Amino acid sequence: MNPFIIKNYVSPEFFCDREKETKRIISAINNQRNLTLSSIRKMGKTGLIHHVLNQLHKTNEIDTIYLDIYDTTSLSDFINKFGTVLLQIKETFSEKLKRKTSEFIQSIRPTITYDNLTGTPSLSFYVDNEQMGKNTLDDLFRFLQNRSSEKKIVIAIDEFQQITNYAGLNVEALMRNNIQSLQNVNFIFSGSDKHLLANIFTNAKRPFYQSTELMHLEEISTESYQNFIDSKFEEQKIICKNDVIPLILEWTKRHTFYVQYLCNKIVSSERKQIDKEVLKQIFHEILQENEAYYFEYRNLLTSQQWKLITAIAKESGVNKISGSSFIRKHNLSNPSTVRRGINALLEKELIYKKGEIFYVYDVFFSRWLERR
Repeated sequence: MNPFIIKNYVSPEFFCDREKETKRIISAINNQRNLTLSSIRKMGKTGLIHHVLNQLHKTNEIDTIYLDIYDTTSLSDFINKFGTVLLQIKETFSEKLKRKTSEFIQSIRPTITYDNLTGTPSLSFYVDNEQMGKNTLDDLFRFLQNRSSEKKIVIAIDEFQQITNYAGLNVEALMRNNIQSLQNVNFIFSGSDKHLLANIFTNAKRPFYQSTELMHLEEISTESYQNFIDSKFEEQKIICKNDVIPLILEWTKRHTFYVQYLCNKIVSSERKQIDKEVLKQIFHEILQENEAYYFEYRNLLTSQQWKLITAIAKESGVNKISGSSFIRKHNLSNPSTVRRGINALLEKELIYKKGEIFYVYDVFFSRWLERR
């Protein structure tokens, strides 16, 4: 098995570091604190959540649920996903609780379908209006309270900021009221839009104000990642020159997905001797594989936006985006056009802001742009 996992969580054996972050999240859960985890995309947030849930579930004293709501656009979508995962908890329950589960399903009458390949059940609820949506959500949370009466439950809701896009009812208030009523359930809220998440949980006018512990995920340390990569290469009998692993981490900027992907490609290349030149060849192969997608990005942007994102990549991040020296160096038009371009690129999630510096979101795309 390729030890550098790029999709889904497998086991602690293939998970790098995050020891402090794992301990902090578990401590919050064990002490009845809900927690909000934010990070930019591709930093390993979802992997960390699954790692934490794995650690919690192994105790056999906690049931865990993971729910990704990134593709939901309405309360009805959320209810369908939430109801489905609630009924997928695999632990056995007492006869009383089994009876309550049966009564619950009969009372809300969901449509149950099964995946043709896996046999996994999926629920869909007929939500005709806002009041029906509210009542169904209330029912789901009451069912959750019943299920948690015998064992603690931890629920991770990924891309939680999506609830701000649901039209109609004040879903934040509705969910906050239901969550407050639970006695033996804790939540991990997470998302890749730090600004939106912060607004949900730190704005005094919002229902979730100061209701969770806040945590932001940064890059894994160079030392930890270097040790992890070195040990996995050694298991694969791959010999690296001394400068190879530092170059891997520098080229990927220590963003988890890109580190994993590059190392995955190195292992799959079946090369057993890796030096700087071999590594550069693999860099080139990755960029060539993705080049068609990168040209599609160009079709989405105006010529000025394309010049701007290329300039940000070539600078490896920009602070004074409207500074005259930056504009002159990259032949950009004027400060107001640059500011509009920045807003457009942020909205398209092609760049992100860390502190006062703007970076290209996709590390490989950024490396490709550097060569333009």
